[in-house]
Amino acid sequence: MEISIIQILFLLFLAYAVAPTALIRLGRVGAVTRAPKGGSRVVLTFDDGPDPLYTPQILEILRSHQVKACFFLVGSKARANPELVRQIFKAGHEIGNHGFWHKPVWLLGPVSTARDINDTNRAIEELTGQKIRYCRPNWGLFNLFSIVYYHLKGFKVVLWTFMSWDWTKGATPESITHKVMNRVRDGAILVLHDSDKTTGAAKGGPVQVIAALPEILERLQQRGLRTVPLEEIIKESQSLTFIKFFRRVWGVYDWAFRKLSGIRNLRDDKSSFYRIAFRRYRGKDWLMPDGSMLKAGETYLELHINNEHLLATIGENVKVERAALIALREVRSELPAVAQLLHKDNRYRHIKALLAITLLHRGTEHLGFTAYDMQQGPLRTLISWYERWLLGLYHPGGFKKLGSYRDKLVPKYVVMTRQDLMQRYLPVDAPASLGTEQVSTVGQDCAL
Repeated sequence: MEISIIQILFLLFLAYAVAPTALIRLGRVGAVTRAPKGGSRVVLTFDDGPDPLYTPQILEILRSHQVKACFFLVGSKARANPELVRQIFKAGHEIGNHGFWHKPVWLLGPVSTARDINDTNRAIEELTGQKIRYCRPNWGLFNLFSIVYYHLKGFKVVLWTFMSWDWTKGATPESITHKVMNRVRDGAILVLHDSDKTTGAAKGGPVQVIAALPEILERLQQRGLRTVPLEEIIKESQSLTFIKFFRRVWGVYDWAFRKLSGIRNLRDDKSSFYRIAFRRYRGKDWLMPDGSMLKAGETYLELHINNEHLLATIGENVKVERAALIALREVRSELPAVAQLLHKDNRYRHIKALLAITLLHRGTEHLGFTAYDMQQGPLRTLISWYERWLLGLYHPGGFKKLGSYRDKLVPKYVVMTRQDLMQRYLPVDAPASLGTEQVSTVGQDCAL
């Protein structure tokens, strides 16, 4: 099964935008969505301001009830209302980043994403003199770069425990109060809105919030729930580490890619170290190590490393050298299963080539592979970036270890002919082969 341009674009969008958002919003990982239980606490937050009509009224209600909240401000509105930003800050409320133009980051590239975050921080910090620590992306949407950037800059991503739907057209003070009080529990992070000038917000929505807020604060107190600053709970909140989060994100992409491109486990169970795909060669005639020729239109078997199985095998704290030896042992241990597959399964009797693309090709010659240099060009650059990413993501040493030997991480083709595979790894007592052709196999060793 060949993968089309449309499928590639879909996979890129899935990996860049949908998967990060789904894992954070649905899986509640990589961001703070509630306070730890046990303190009878809730956190009150406001989005989309500041607004000169509504924000001062909300500030007055909070002052009269002696409650502190966190205001996630839109950068362009902060620029337009500097005195209001200072008023929020001087009242002792916390301030977070809610984007500069309130645009969904699904539609922003890496440069635009960084600019959106930085411009908002700059607008607020120039007015308050205080560094921004908290970020809440518009509509709770993420892209792959925004998550990386939040991590690199040390920001805490704060979402919410549930929605009160106060920004919708049908919201009333009674409906807002009912939704909040019906779902609020110890540790909840509440979100309301103090502006109606963003896409999707109902005109006059904050009027309903202002009418509902005093009763909500009083009923929270009656239940014994304290409304506390975000800072009080943020130190206790735990989220996934950067690497573990991205392994989950990449796992979603990897699953979709395998489904669309016909990659399956070598065996029916999920314990296989290899994953395989049936492919058709489309390049120029290629002279194989045994003298046979791989020609356009002929078929080959593509091998992929099961990265989750590799990580489970080598563990999190294994040294780099030890990890390489374990991985090499796993590669060798499953080559007999590949030989059996080609030998017994009629679907693979015309396979002509085993060609691996890998950064870690040292030592593979001892297993019967031959390494070939890749031609300089965009393909080599793209593959190099892709496999370094996977290596940093799944290797116990992580991305930091890559810097010390980056120049040595050059992708190469790794080839083993069918004849060599059978001679080395097929049991002596196996029945006669189904075909007489020489066949080489192509394996894509992505994260060894």
